[in-house]
Amino acid sequence: MRRTLSLLSVLVAVAGLTSGVAVAAAKTPKVLVIGLDGARFDKLMAADTPNVHALANRGYVSRSSLYGSGMAPTVSGPGWSTILTGVWPDKHEVKDNSFTGNDLASHPSWLARAETANPALDTYAAVDWTPIGDRILRTGQDRKFVLNGDSAGYEKTDEQVAVDAEKHLKQDKADASFVYFGQTDIAGHEHGADSSQYEASLRTDDALIGRLLAAVDARADRANEDWLIMISSDHGHTPSGGHGGDTPEERMTFVIAAGGAVPAGTPAVAPKIVDIAPTVLRHLGIAAPAVYDGYPLGAVPSDVFDSAVLKPRQDETGVPSGVLGWTHDAPGGWTVRNASGMPAGVTEWQGWAFTTDDFWTRTAPGQQREANARARGVFAVADPDEWDDKGSPSSRGTFDSSLVSPSLDVSGKSTVDVAFVSHYRQEGTQRGALTASFDGGPEQNVLAYGPESGTANKGGDVLSVPTSASVRVPAGARSVKLTWRLYAAGNDWYWAVDAPRFTIR
Repeated sequence: MRRTLSLLSVLVAVAGLTSGVAVAAAKTPKVLVIGLDGARFDKLMAADTPNVHALANRGYVSRSSLYGSGMAPTVSGPGWSTILTGVWPDKHEVKDNSFTGNDLASHPSWLARAETANPALDTYAAVDWTPIGDRILRTGQDRKFVLNGDSAGYEKTDEQVAVDAEKHLKQDKADASFVYFGQTDIAGHEHGADSSQYEASLRTDDALIGRLLAAVDARADRANEDWLIMISSDHGHTPSGGHGGDTPEERMTFVIAAGGAVPAGTPAVAPKIVDIAPTVLRHLGIAAPAVYDGYPLGAVPSDVFDSAVLKPRQDETGVPSGVLGWTHDAPGGWTVRNASGMPAGVTEWQGWAFTTDDFWTRTAPGQQREANARARGVFAVADPDEWDDKGSPSSRGTFDSSLVSPSLDVSGKSTVDVAFVSHYRQEGTQRGALTASFDGGPEQNVLAYGPESGTANKGGDVLSVPTSASVRVPAGARSVKLTWRLYAAGNDWYWAVDAPRFTIR
């Protein structure tokens, strides 16, 4: 009996030690997101900004791009609304700095969502651009520190924001915090992004960030906390100053992050600023709502189009030679099939091509290609508008090209569900069609775009819309191929497709 008790005692002791190790390893998650208004990523990383570089070197760092014409201008209202709500401007409906017609009530900030999901969390915001505090962060923070940098001057109010945030981060629970600094945007407007004043402002931002990070490290229970630190911006600036347009410099933003489950390094596929909100909620153990447009960093679903090997420009001389961004060589079993007799035009757009935002939007800025915000990495494009820019091939025939999926096994199944991001602009007689062919048989219509009001696009544009359809599998069918076809087009517009996904059930 004594031996049995001794064995039980050992087992209990081991269990206690194991339990103790598990408890010690479970650190309390904390989040700090820092916003730098108007900070261009390339300038930030080129400047003497040791605190930013240290965070990037131990974590995740990537340039990103905003929307543009067709969705919203590159200004602060849409930018900060997107970062804080996790949805694009076509959902939160902030289209400028007036906030007129916004739907922020339907899309609360990640701070408000965290507070609702777990009221015990200590949530905080410190900002000196007042519309963030008054409009975007109307509710959902235990404490909100709001100053008016426009009237008092951002150099003064950024310092006051930093002082309050330092105290909060050092002394309070500080479970989820957002801190904003605005002076770099003013330096951009007054002096331009190429100026010494802009660079000096970025160095000041870096010093303020260093103080916040030091406050975190000085916390009494820091060793038992798991901090996720993120930095981003709402837009960039032109070299001479200003933003709101569609240039790469104005659309430039970024995500820097370290801590939690965030992977280290620079990802092959750039993130989007809508990824900040779900990354925050994941770290806090809160489920992201289905309405979110982003994914937690490191959790974006794979896309076969991203494996395409891209080339430098050929006919598109307006694109810098160092920007790789197009190919007709389809990846992963996909094929591109052009109609016989389709006249030759611009090489890059001779039928469906695989391209990137950085390449495609440079070909003809301001024509709503920039609004293809839900596409990531490499996507497929049929662009008769650009195709027609060499030799006017539309005077000799029409654009007619098909993008065909690999063969999919449907044996014993009843339905094929297809989902993709669709970015389509309608003009003239141009038509788009998604069709299905079972066992090499005739094409069955799944979705049709065209000039008529009865088509899926209602005769108009479909800008960066998640699109889905279901196809019934005929009895005995063994395989299916899906085809995206753009045809009957002259010097019209385009169709971009990304992230095709198939569910066979």
